Amino acid sequence: MKYLVSSKRSRALFGIGMVAISIGLISKKVINYPAGGCMKGSQKITFNI
Repeated sequence: MKYLVSSKRSRALFGIGMVAISIGLISKKVINYPAGGCMKGSQKITFNI
């Protein structure tokens, strides 16, 4: 276990992981997605094949 903590590569990967998780949590709080979806009113989706 001491080898994993003392290795520069593992510390760098751990740091990158923590930064990625924190960015994900911050962006989840900042970006608000509409709860009802993005369709206005009663629109129908048709597929022309």
